[in-house]
Amino acid sequence: MDNPAQLITEPLYPEIKAYPWEVALFQCRPVRRLKHLSHFGGASFLSPVVHSRFEHTVGVWKLTAFYFPNDIELRVAALLHDIGHLPFSHAMEEALDFNHHQLTETYILEPEISTILQGADLDAQKIISLLNNPSAITGKGNILGLDHLDSFLRDTYMAGECSRLPRDVLRDIKCTPEGIETDLETGNYVMKLMLADHRLFLSPIMVAIDRLMAEAVKLHWQETTAHNREAFARKTDAEVIAILTTSPSFKARKLIDMLRYEPFKIHINEVETGEGYPISIRKIYKKAPLCGGKILTELSERARQVLEDLKKLAFHLEVVVDLEEELVD
Repeated sequence: MDNPAQLITEPLYPEIKAYPWEVALFQCRPVRRLKHLSHFGGASFLSPVVHSRFEHTVGVWKLTAFYFPNDIELRVAALLHDIGHLPFSHAMEEALDFNHHQLTETYILEPEISTILQGADLDAQKIISLLNNPSAITGKGNILGLDHLDSFLRDTYMAGECSRLPRDVLRDIKCTPEGIETDLETGNYVMKLMLADHRLFLSPIMVAIDRLMAEAVKLHWQETTAHNREAFARKTDAEVIAILTTSPSFKARKLIDMLRYEPFKIHINEVETGEGYPISIRKIYKKAPLCGGKILTELSERARQVLEDLKKLAFHLEVVVDLEEELVD
């Protein structure tokens, strides 16, 4: 590529100059694969927020390099932190009983990445250790980290819910090895974005789509002998769609067609009747920025209210579809 910077051009954050080995990593197959995985998973069938895990990866790497320009290992860890994600993310982890952290380690130790790391005099095991332990990327304890900061800024920006440009917000944010620290006003703004982001991707319809994607895969696997979980985990969203559209399972084919073209046939029951699939929220993020060395929720009633509002997002509902007589035993 004549201009490698084109790989990492995006509108949210200041420009960061990549080291040669970072360019090589951005160009390698496991990282390029992220361009073909939606950050919102199955919810991208319905949501207009459709950026990929590649854009998110660029964002987390940029934030890490912005705050820790000389920490080469942390920058590389940020660049590689999402490479193990399955197609359609957490929906597939449930369906396949497969942990994406396992695949991340496998990719890093394989020759394509480990050779690049070795050429930069970087230890693959140290990168894996960084990814397996709390850091500024994840945030230590209950402190907000750079990974989720990018998600909250990027998702709400793409949904048109940001009142401040992300690059302007960064001027009021610092990052320590424990996680991000900011002033009271900016901290409350970040918490507001966190709540908005959760309302986007944890709405019942979005959770329902992920559940139906998982069911489609389970139905497919019930009628095929090609049971290779790791090979399936390495596929892209489009490859999984192609598999399901030609599945030997009639129900799997009907489900994926409905998710792609007729999501309006999905209905949410307020109570579980046993006629559909139960749905609930898997996990709610509960971290917050530091402010003056203290967790923001210790200082701000508004921040505490965000955590209370996040708890209220929890639900136990049921998803049914117009095709239920064909899809539900």
